[in-house]
Amino acid sequence: MKKPILIASALFAALILFYFVFEVIAPEKEEGIFQGERFLPLKATDIYALDIVTREGLALKCVRASDGSWNILEGEKKDNASETIEDFLEAITIIPEIDTFTVAPDMLQQYGLQEPSLRLTLTDLTRKTYDILIGDKTPAASTGVYVNLSGSGRITILGAVLNWELFKLSSLFVFQDDLME
Repeated sequence: MKKPILIASALFAALILFYFVFEVIAPEKEEGIFQGERFLPLKATDIYALDIVTREGLALKCVRASDGSWNILEGEKKDNASETIEDFLEAITIIPEIDTFTVAPDMLQQYGLQEPSLRLTLTDLTRKTYDILIGDKTPAASTGVYVNLSGSGRITILGAVLNWELFKLSSLFVFQDDLME
């Protein structure tokens, strides 16, 4: 009678040990649904300023106010502007890299990064800047886009989320010439 109780106790102890080792002590939980590394080492709340200039001369420049809202210095001042800017920053700070590769500086033109379609400068709370060049769409279904963190020969492919968020943000862009008048 004691033998079945000992076997059952041993199995129960093994199950408890298994549970603690794999579920409590060392859980390997995924953070989000990222496929690769995050493109930027920032959180959206760490960004103090945003400056965008397109190849066509459209611009958006804004800074975060002390209350967390956005003051638009250059661009359309719309009712939902702060929300649109926050959506964009949230997307660009969590977007995963699809692929990354290194090229020589004279090869940047092949990816639309010699004369990028958009220059994006993010400034964090410590006033460190991140200059990002956004180039051509990728040939495969045109959903990805070639991106370069300025100053490096490293090209990153980011997904369609970036294109979508830039499209939404573009309603706030104005021509730089309009700002002079």
